[in-house]
Amino acid sequence: MERLPIISLTSGNHVEAVKRFLSRFRFREPASSLEHITAIARAFSTIPYENVSKIIRFSQSGEIAFRMPEEVYEDHRQWHLGGTCFSLTYYLLEILRYFGYQCAPVMGDMHWGENVHSVVLVTFQGERYLVDPGYMIHRPVAIAKDTVQRYLAPHAGIELRFRPEDDRFDLFTFRSGNYTWRYRFTPQPVSLDEFSAHWIASFFQPTLHGICLTRTSETGMIYVHNDFTKISGQDFTRRSHSRDQTEKVIREHFGIPLHLIEEARYALTINRRREQEMAPSETD
Repeated sequence: MERLPIISLTSGNHVEAVKRFLSRFRFREPASSLEHITAIARAFSTIPYENVSKIIRFSQSGEIAFRMPEEVYEDHRQWHLGGTCFSLTYYLLEILRYFGYQCAPVMGDMHWGENVHSVVLVTFQGERYLVDPGYMIHRPVAIAKDTVQRYLAPHAGIELRFRPEDDRFDLFTFRSGNYTWRYRFTPQPVSLDEFSAHWIASFFQPTLHGICLTRTSETGMIYVHNDFTKISGQDFTRRSHSRDQTEKVIREHFGIPLHLIEEARYALTINRRREQEMAPSETD
């Protein structure tokens, strides 16, 4: 069994990747405002959530290596790729910090484990806000204990509830009165070293055992998991279990070349073997 690497992250070392991203957009909203943060996050949403790039990179290198903002940007420019929640969170943090915003990563728990999801915590004018590029929450959501925060995104309603029993927050999505719990978090920033450790652990999560892509549009959300596709909005949902339909959706809605999808499918078999060799044992 190999030892897991130690990868140090620092802030402010990716100015060129930030400038490349910003050169594609012109923000009319004034700087240092919630509207400005929203504009940045919405522009950033053109970079989709996907694990294809992470799966391929892991199989090619044989090592755990983070996809830094420069690589995320270039892969998106060339292949319309994006990243998982960790690489997206880190990139968005660098963009917001470039503008002088006070922000930091926060970890979230999901059904399959603790500290498996990452989001951005922004402190603005003494108030805390949640922005989640991985889960497509582009409008800053106030983190408030006294009121339930709720708003309608194109793909679903978003609701943030405080849990007084453990001083944490639950995030739900809802559609047609039906609520789905997504994740739970403590609104306390983690250091980049701790964030890095959780990022390394993400290479051994179930979310890397199959292909997953997600993005939003003005009318809803497109979700792909292996050969399953779901396109949904506030008042509609269309599902498919066809590989042909899945590849059609990837081609038309993501623009990712299908040869990369095939490469990722093959890489999954390599990565499963590598996981067993590299994952820490219970006695370590």
